[in-house]
Amino acid sequence: MNPVVKAQLKAFEKANPSTGLSENALFEVFSIFSTANGILTENIDPFSAHLGGEEFGLDGIAIMVQGELCQTSDEVNGALSSGKNHSVEFNLFQSKTSEKLDYGDLSKFFDGSHSFFIGDFVHPTEKLSDLMSAKEAVYGAALKRNPILHLFFVTTGPGEVSKQLRQLIDTNKTRLLDLNLFDEVEISILGAKDIQAGYRSATNSISEKIDIIKPITLPEHPSVEQAFLGLVSAEQLVQLATISQSDESDRRINRAVFFDNIRDFNPNSSINKGILQELKEGNQESFIFKNNGVTVVAKEITRKGDTFDLDDYQIVNGCQTSNILFQAGYDAVGVFVPFRLIGSKDANFISSIIVGTNKQNEVKDDQFWALTPFMKDLEEYCREQLGDLRIFIERRENQYRNEAIERTRICRPSDLVKAISAMFLFQPHRSARDYRGIRREFSSKIFQDTHLVVPYHAAAFAAYRTDFAIRNKRVPSSWGIYKYYVLSALGKKLTGGQEIFSLKKSRQELICNDIIEIFSDEQKMIDHYSRVGGILDVMVANSSANTREKIRDFIRTESVAVQFDGDFGKLV
Repeated sequence: MNPVVKAQLKAFEKANPSTGLSENALFEVFSIFSTANGILTENIDPFSAHLGGEEFGLDGIAIMVQGELCQTSDEVNGALSSGKNHSVEFNLFQSKTSEKLDYGDLSKFFDGSHSFFIGDFVHPTEKLSDLMSAKEAVYGAALKRNPILHLFFVTTGPGEVSKQLRQLIDTNKTRLLDLNLFDEVEISILGAKDIQAGYRSATNSISEKIDIIKPITLPEHPSVEQAFLGLVSAEQLVQLATISQSDESDRRINRAVFFDNIRDFNPNSSINKGILQELKEGNQESFIFKNNGVTVVAKEITRKGDTFDLDDYQIVNGCQTSNILFQAGYDAVGVFVPFRLIGSKDANFISSIIVGTNKQNEVKDDQFWALTPFMKDLEEYCREQLGDLRIFIERRENQYRNEAIERTRICRPSDLVKAISAMFLFQPHRSARDYRGIRREFSSKIFQDTHLVVPYHAAAFAAYRTDFAIRNKRVPSSWGIYKYYVLSALGKKLTGGQEIFSLKKSRQELICNDIIEIFSDEQKMIDHYSRVGGILDVMVANSSANTREKIRDFIRTESVAVQFDGDFGKLV
């Protein structure tokens, strides 16, 4: 294995201990992380996208719907339920530790990818079955445009493609396009240098240099170290908004630098088409008078004349402008944009800027909600826990990008809603498929400023440990779909079916201590999981649900949740 890649793999293993994976399997996850989070600038848990090495020709699949990693049909339907101009990408991965690019291995990858989309896998694993159901849910929706397909084959060698391999790649690209399922098909062969660059991009803070025309220093503010107002050229803004893995001619939008949903940009909208047409017709000088400007917040700013070095920055307002100018290409030469640059390390102040500059935009509810003071307190509490109890609440996407932390310990707002709704709202049948509905329905009962942070941490920790049990095969993999019943059963038992936030704070703490104790002790956790799994297995056996998808639908009905409560209550 390439020595630089091997060193990066060791660093990745150190940041993600206790995975129980072999070196080859860990390299597969490492490759997914470096490719998806570094090259594609997505923000996913690579362990969730990993197939476990049990599928022919495939190591990983990441179905991205509106920027969300979706592994089931419920998750796809949930992601498609909000926003518009939905974007879907299928990212398929295969990696080999060998430095040789093997014709046979590449052929298997293409065959496995083709089989995934036409659905002719023989005896697919449960995880692959879930993913194929998710794929069917994508194509069952009335999308305005077909998904994009990316295939990534990783080796630790130079990644050079011979004429014979090029013919194989071109043939299979045509084969996949002929399915008429995709707007685009991209096939990438990644070598050692590509994967090295991807890993560095995925783990380092984002830095860039920009020239501001006639910058004006803004007034002092106690939460701002320095701030400037001026103009930037379209070329400079595009430089901030894009990333290149190889040469400058291959730049793409860097999703990691945008707060709001970059996927909501629609180049086919009449407004955006009109702006692009004006630029094409030579009306570059008019652009600045019609544009509201761009706001960038950076943790570090170093000024040298009119040149500014930015470190760990976010484009908190300017998604549409950045995309339009990127789409315009050479037609944007001569365009200038009003530009505001703010240097601050104050997370609360940065949050207020984000909210203030995005109220007029269609931004995910989760993103605004995650910036509330309560969530800040929860983030700090969870992070300050010692040892195995530590959880990282990700209030902002890519928040932990340049920190060497275990990826599976990162809890996103949507994950937290699911855990809380199962454990303390007793909604196991809805948690996975309808967390948005739960958040709306119970918005006045959860995430209140007067609440203790302790129950939220307990639920997040329990969810993490449940995932650990599934991922490390401490319980049968078929029980993965029982996760929220596992959380709900214990929450209901310990609270006596009472709403935890209505109890005295001392009582809440005692309950949460019991939750932590059970999920910290592997045998106690497994025993609890086994009781839940045994009850649900019997209920499923007595039903007509005979496929993975039908079982999932069955356990997500209210009648099953009610029956489960009765059966579990008899055991305890």
